[in-house]
Amino acid sequence: MNNMAEVIGEVLLNRYRLNRVLGQGGMGTVYSGEDLLLKRSVAVKLLSAKGLGTEGKARMLREAQSAAVLNHPNIVTVYDAGEAVIDVRRGKTPFVVMELVEGQNLAEKPPEGLDQILGTTSQLCLALAHAHKNKIIHRDLKPENVLLTEDGVTKLVDFGLARSVSSQLTTEGTIVGTLSYMAPELALGQPFDGRADLYSLGVILYQWATGQLPFTADDPVSIITQHLYAPVVPPRAHNAELPRAMESLIVRLLSKNPDERPENAEEILVQLGKVGSEDHAAEEVDELTLIDRFVRGRLVGRDNELDEARALWRRSAAGEGQMLLISGEPGIGKTRLTRELITQVEVTGGVALVGECYAEGGGPYAPFAQIVRRSLSNGQPAAHELPDHIMADLLNLSPNLWSRYPDVEPNPTLDPQLEQQRLFENMVGFCQIMSQQAPLLIVIDDAHWADSGSLSMLRYLARRVGRYPFMIVATYREVELDEKLPFNQVLVDITRERLASRVKLGRFSKRETEDLLATMLAEEITPGFLEGIYRETEGNPFFIEEVCKALVEGGQLYFDDGGWQRPKMDDMIIPQSIRVAIQSRIANLPEEDQDVLRLAAILGREFDFDTLVEASDSGEDQLIDALEHAEQVQLIEPTSGINFTFAHALIPSTLVDGVHMLRRRRLHRQAAAAIERLRPDDYEALAHHFGEAGDETRALKYY
Repeated sequence: MNNMAEVIGEVLLNRYRLNRVLGQGGMGTVYSGEDLLLKRSVAVKLLSAKGLGTEGKARMLREAQSAAVLNHPNIVTVYDAGEAVIDVRRGKTPFVVMELVEGQNLAEKPPEGLDQILGTTSQLCLALAHAHKNKIIHRDLKPENVLLTEDGVTKLVDFGLARSVSSQLTTEGTIVGTLSYMAPELALGQPFDGRADLYSLGVILYQWATGQLPFTADDPVSIITQHLYAPVVPPRAHNAELPRAMESLIVRLLSKNPDERPENAEEILVQLGKVGSEDHAAEEVDELTLIDRFVRGRLVGRDNELDEARALWRRSAAGEGQMLLISGEPGIGKTRLTRELITQVEVTGGVALVGECYAEGGGPYAPFAQIVRRSLSNGQPAAHELPDHIMADLLNLSPNLWSRYPDVEPNPTLDPQLEQQRLFENMVGFCQIMSQQAPLLIVIDDAHWADSGSLSMLRYLARRVGRYPFMIVATYREVELDEKLPFNQVLVDITRERLASRVKLGRFSKRETEDLLATMLAEEITPGFLEGIYRETEGNPFFIEEVCKALVEGGQLYFDDGGWQRPKMDDMIIPQSIRVAIQSRIANLPEEDQDVLRLAAILGREFDFDTLVEASDSGEDQLIDALEHAEQVQLIEPTSGINFTFAHALIPSTLVDGVHMLRRRRLHRQAAAAIERLRPDDYEALAHHFGEAGDETRALKYY
């Protein structure tokens, strides 16, 4: 309501009188009231229906009514839910009638000290366990929705009233309301269960234990991006007194993958009991790895470029297809900016499909094969509507998927040029059908390394993109351009025909460098340190990060007495290039760990543990140790399950650059043999590794 005072004294459905305002939030306004029929005090929440539509309002009311079955001392009881006409100009307003609780919410009065945190959290877990057993998920768990009664009882409110992210978007594409506590799967509109509430509980616990949220940003979509991708800074970096068991629980709750979180609220209660019963004074405290204190995953200094990319996406989603070229030197942040755009696409209901190109090459149409594989493997609804003639060519791009679609007949064999023309047209048809279901973004990352077939397909799509709610993004390194490379000619054609917009990412200014350092180190940056880092890195973001990590591992940048300490800049030895910085960090690892990482780099920027085990001569324990060490120094990152990725494309290329040609061939042979045993239908990878191993005969077998 525009004026909350206007409705004071109103009686809803001739039964519920509104007396005074208790509070207001993004979901609506809460009033104290009276149930005139049953003669009892109640709380009445008038829900904000803006942007919901008829279906959205009906869903919220259904879920509020279903929450009325919950009967638990730690849950605010729902008495009634319905709609009433308060203002004829606005139509019906949905409302919920609840138990009136006198007290404060936990945003106003958070628990203090470990004992209070444990007690409050235990009550929350009891409430969640009861709700989840009744198949009701809260979806909007945050301190504002937890009330503390005057006698110290914790009560959870607003079950089933959470809005989807897409319903919180304005016409300009920005998000209203807080998303700081939202689980990744909820943000993306993916299937969810009670573990989504447990993630939110993890955010709350992090905030209570440290005094700050795990992920913050001025831009709401950037907060979601961090929930999706950014590693959390360990809570003990902010609160050294926090018991290790409590930290471990919080970090588990904040896992991006629901399968890695506790299974249910009852399991959390068991862990809380162990935390409460341990003798923390006697426990042995592990020192944090210093670079774990670095804040990672926040976009810094690219506001204008991101605004431009988002504006192009909005035009694309409205049916005016676009192409965007993002260029810059290695480490400048192309992938980071693209990731932010992908989040915008996904939270607004679009579909984003990414294909990567690698310096070591790959099979023909490799990035588009990845796109097809990810689309069909993820069960996109549009895949079921693809005609067989389109599906047949898509399956030829990714042959290992043929077994999933046994009823699809191969297309007739044609002249090679005609077959390519048909393939290109069928890829256009694929994108058209996908974009009719939801606006579509296709990303070709590191396009300067793409094969000639992929680049021809990219150019073909660029010429057709304007007809559909469809956007193409291609990232490339300008320093890799060469007149002899096929990408250069495609770039000339796209530019000459004005098929794309372009964003060129430059190096950071000194002020932007200061912002990045202040974000990473979570403190103000001294002028001398800023000057020295900026002078040596010239504002390359990835170089700045790598220099700081190299300084930490060299003992020149260390954490003491609550802050980062360093000698005078004249006494510091700073690596002179990105590759030197990476090499210096790799050199700090044991030689056997370096060997494992070189083999992993041969497998690709992304690799899985099973293939690494099969290709390696080392035992599993040694491989696990090596990967743990590499993860601790932030050379690799876990993605999902037993899959890993190198933190930046420059890391695997740096690892491989120093390997003698003969040894490199042997490593490729090991990789090919492992993949042939584990994934014999992964033709693309087999062709690549056998080719790099010098076995052209077996490589041709898989092309």
